Amino acid sequence: MCNAEEGKIPTAGITMKPGQYLEEPALLTWTTQKPTAPGLYGYRKSRDGKAYVVDVELENGTLKVDNKNADHCGGAVATVEGEWAGPLLPPK
Repeated sequence: MCNAEEGKIPTAGITMKPGQYLEEPALLTWTTQKPTAPGLYGYRKSRDGKAYVVDVELENGTLKVDNKNADHCGGAVATVEGEWAGPLLPPK
């Protein structure tokens, strides 16, 4: 990312463009609010369900997740029911 773009990095809760990362960590709490930006997220089908890390990607203007290892977690994010946490930041 060039220096001109660095000042435009969004903070938690802001929709991002592909390849951008959050400037500061998002508070990681489970919520039914669906992801609004690409990235890695914690996902679980229900409060008692097993948690997974899934990759949410922007594909043709639609946020999608394709994780065959996670219970019922595939397709357009808008259609996936469950709880989310994130996005997760990459290690420094």
